[in-house]
Amino acid sequence: MDSKRQLVVNMAASLTQFIINIGIGFGLSPFVVSKLGAEAYGYVGLANNVISYASLLTIALDSVAGRFITVAYHQGDKEKADRYFSSTFMADCVIAIVVASIAIPVTFNLDHLINISPELVSDVKMLFAFLFLQFIVTSLCTVFTVATFITNKLYLSSLANMAFSILRVIIMVTCFSFLPPLVMYVGMAALCGSAVVVSLNIHYTRTLTPELHFVRSAVSWPTVREMLSAGIWNVVIKLQQVISFGLKLLVANLMVSPYKMGMMSIAQTIPSMISGLMGTISGLFYPDQTKYFAQGKIDMLVRDMKSGMRMCGFFTVVITVVCCVVGREFFTLWQPGQDSEMLYQLMFISMCGFLVSGAATTLQNIPLIVNRLKLYSLAWLMFSLMSLPLTWVLLKVTPLDIYAVAIVPTSLEVLANVTFVPIYAAVILGIPKRTFYSVYVQYVASALLSFAVCEGLKSLLHIPSSTWIMFFASCVVYSIAASVITIIVLLGKRERTALLGIVLRKLHLEGRVK
Repeated sequence: MDSKRQLVVNMAASLTQFIINIGIGFGLSPFVVSKLGAEAYGYVGLANNVISYASLLTIALDSVAGRFITVAYHQGDKEKADRYFSSTFMADCVIAIVVASIAIPVTFNLDHLINISPELVSDVKMLFAFLFLQFIVTSLCTVFTVATFITNKLYLSSLANMAFSILRVIIMVTCFSFLPPLVMYVGMAALCGSAVVVSLNIHYTRTLTPELHFVRSAVSWPTVREMLSAGIWNVVIKLQQVISFGLKLLVANLMVSPYKMGMMSIAQTIPSMISGLMGTISGLFYPDQTKYFAQGKIDMLVRDMKSGMRMCGFFTVVITVVCCVVGREFFTLWQPGQDSEMLYQLMFISMCGFLVSGAATTLQNIPLIVNRLKLYSLAWLMFSLMSLPLTWVLLKVTPLDIYAVAIVPTSLEVLANVTFVPIYAAVILGIPKRTFYSVYVQYVASALLSFAVCEGLKSLLHIPSSTWIMFFASCVVYSIAASVITIIVLLGKRERTALLGIVLRKLHLEGRVK
C-alpha cells in the first residue's frame, strides 16, 4: 500500500474512532452524571489527572522507545531492534513495581489528600484503585504498540481503541442500569477495556513484526540509559502539561469548590476529545516524517509537516467552530438541570486555545524526531510554571472564580504556540524561521472567517435547537459552511486529494472515481 493510500486509510479509521468516541461521550456522560451527580463525576476527571502525574515515571522511556525501535528496524538491524524492544519491556516492568508501591498508599489515604464528601470516600478510592491498575497494565505493555507504528498501519490501533470504547460503554451502562450507582464502575470499565487493547496490541506485534522478540539476553541497562537520556526531556514536557492543564481540576477542587470542579470536568469533555483528535491526526504523519528525517530528506519532511498542519487544522477548525456556535444549545440539551451557561463559557475558554494549536500540534513532533528536546521542554516548562501563580493571583484579586482556572493555561498555550513552537521547529531543521507561519495565517484566517459566517447563518436562519433532531440539522449546516471555507482558505491540492479519498472511502466509491 503506497504512503498516500495508507494515510487515507489511517485517517479514515482515526475519524471513525473519533466519531464513535464523540457519540459515546455525548450519550454516556449525561447518563453517568444523572446517576452520580456533577460532584461525583468530577472525581473521574480528577483521577485521570492524577494518573497523568504517574505517567511522569514512564514517559521518559516510552515516549522515545518507539523511535529507537523503528529506526533500528528500518535500518535492518534486527539485533539492535530486539535490544531496544526487550530492554524497554523489562524497564517498564520495573517502573510498574515502582508505580504500584506509590499508588497503594496514595489510594488508602486519598481522603486525607483531597476533598471528598464522606459518603463518597470508599467509592472514590475504588475508582482510583481501578484506574491505577489500568495504568500499570497498559504501562507494562506499551512496547507492543510499536508494531502498528513501524508498519504505518495505525488504523489497527484505531480499531483497538474502538473496541476499548465499545466495551467500556457496555460495562458502564450495564452496571449503572442494574446495580447501585457507584463512580468506581468508570474505573472498572476502563480496566476491562484496556485489557482488550493490550491483547490486540500483542497480537499486532506477533503478526506485523514477527522479527521483533523479547530476548532476555538482549536486555541491556546501558540501552535503557541511552533511551532515558533522550526521553528525559519528554518528562519535562509532560510535567509542563500536568502543571498547565492536569492541575486545573485539582486547583478547582482545593481553591474553588468540588461542585465547580465537577462542572469544569463536564465542560472539558469536548475540548479533550478535540485535543485527542488533533494528536491522533498529527500522529498519522509521524511515521513518514521520522523516515524522511532518517533519510535526510528535509524538504520532504517540511512538505509533510505542512500537510499535517493543514489536515489537523481542517478538522480542528470545523469541529471547534461548530461547537462554539451551538455550544449553549448543546449543553442545554446534553446536561439538563446543570448550569449550561457556565459549562459553555468554560468550554469556550478552552476552545480558544485551539485558535493556534490546531496547526501547532504537528510541529510538536519535530523536536522528538530530531532528538532536540532539551531547549524545547525547558521553554514549555517555563510557560507552565507561570500558570499556578497567575491563577492564584486571578483567584485572589478578581471575581473570575472558576473561569480564572480555565483562562490562564489557555492563554499561556496560545502564547507558546505562536512565539516559540514554529520558530524552534524551523531552527532545528535548519530552515528559515518564517517557514511555518504561512500555514498559521491561513489557519487562523479560516477559523475566524468560518466562525463569522456560521454566526451569521445562525442569526439569519434562526434554526431552532430545542430538540436533538433540529440541533443536529443546524450542526450539519454550520459544518458544511465551515468545511467549504476551510477547504478554500487552508488546504492545498495534496490535502484536498487526501480528504477526497477519505470521503470516497467512507462512501465506498474509491474504486469508481479516478
